[in-house]
Amino acid sequence: MAYNDFREYIDSLDEEGELVRIKQEIDWNLEMSAITRRSYDLKAPAPFFEKIKDYDASFRAMGAPAGVSSRPDRFYARLALTLGMDPGATGTEIIEEYIKRRNNPIKPVMVDTGLCKENIDTGDDIDLLKFPIPYLHEGDGGRYIGTWANIITKDPDTGWVNWGMYRVMIHDKKTMGISILPHKHIGMMYYQKYEARDKPMEFAMTMGDDPVLSIVGCAFLPPQMSEVDVAGGLREKAVELIKCETVDLEVPANSEIVVEGIIPPKERMDEGPFGEYTGYVAGGVQPRPICKVSAVTYRNDPILPISCMGMPIDDCHAVMPVTIAAELLSDLRKQQLPVKDVYLPPEGFNHMAVVSTRVNPFGGYVQKLAHSIWASKAGTNLSYVVIVDGDVDVTNMEEVVHAMVAKCHPYKNIYRFKDSSCSPLMPWLSPEDRKKGVGGAYVLFDCTWPKDLPPAAIPKKVTLDVAWPKEVYDKIVANWKEYGYE
Repeated sequence: MAYNDFREYIDSLDEEGELVRIKQEIDWNLEMSAITRRSYDLKAPAPFFEKIKDYDASFRAMGAPAGVSSRPDRFYARLALTLGMDPGATGTEIIEEYIKRRNNPIKPVMVDTGLCKENIDTGDDIDLLKFPIPYLHEGDGGRYIGTWANIITKDPDTGWVNWGMYRVMIHDKKTMGISILPHKHIGMMYYQKYEARDKPMEFAMTMGDDPVLSIVGCAFLPPQMSEVDVAGGLREKAVELIKCETVDLEVPANSEIVVEGIIPPKERMDEGPFGEYTGYVAGGVQPRPICKVSAVTYRNDPILPISCMGMPIDDCHAVMPVTIAAELLSDLRKQQLPVKDVYLPPEGFNHMAVVSTRVNPFGGYVQKLAHSIWASKAGTNLSYVVIVDGDVDVTNMEEVVHAMVAKCHPYKNIYRFKDSSCSPLMPWLSPEDRKKGVGGAYVLFDCTWPKDLPPAAIPKKVTLDVAWPKEVYDKIVANWKEYGYE
């Protein structure tokens, strides 16, 4: 099922008990974000703020749009609902469905009218602070409008349009600061092409879309691949786009809020610090590119989506591990490597992967598999890779930890590689390395039985389904409730 807009998704969460409508007045200054943060910590329903201090009741906000659930067997309920799947779908089921749909992209269609044009502000009417933008963490550099938003930019040479999610801070009513990292697609466009030619880069920022569009903004798609085409495949229906008012870009026709403008070359203002997805304040205060706003369009009674990043598990840790795992698994299968499953534990904030292999076909295969992972676009930031045998459930950390201790020799089976690339937001980087953009490293934990180990030497696993006769297993499972268990 494809949602026509963000509001249909909100209604779906409400029906499934994944939303709480907060009617009392909430302060945009730290209180709104604290409620959102606690909803992550408790894995509680998403908070919908209906009355925000200093703002008219027609301006609303929603926190934790993609957070996880504490309800049994519904951990990824919001992500599953985003894709129109059963809210009880597992992480591996969502990954497989993502791969299937992602490989069947659908091109967008252009429309002449859209709900995002109900209000159009240009010139002196532009005021970003008319929206209830939260002050998220104590000590942040300012109020952040871009926490669950897509930034849309165009490659000046190929015409490829990139959709990505990057943090954006308010400087004043017409100016925003944006963190553009050089290794991201937007950074390659801006620094290597626009700024190198002393030209401004046009942008559009969209907030409050069909939630599938937020997924593709988080996905590690290859360069020159159209995120909006992939979004069409994921929602199994073409995305409707409409032309912007002041820049040569197209945006979802039913977005809640759209901000348009340019990112000029060689103009900087201090941005940050910010409480990041790593669970720590990262990046510090640095001169970063600015966005000069030329138009703001929005729906009547607009709804601002917000994500309050920090210690896992928040929206970023719920969505990105699934998309990264899906992209990585798809890539490894194309290489005809005998992988079974890929999973990124959300607690590893997108920098750790557990990969299971169906077989260990030749000596050195595990190391080859690890290098194939790191060479993939989706695996670039995976500092920690754990490879396990196919009998290990990669989503079950009890089984993964057991495999690490039982099979990974602490001297022979841990491989370290230094001087690799990494995100400058990693907490363990030194200030000097962070500034230079160096100092990364990779580590492989080989938790598979050695290729040269004779089958007779492999210890027998002591689990109910292996160490007991099948007839005994079937009998106790069939009679479990009769024994008095729920």
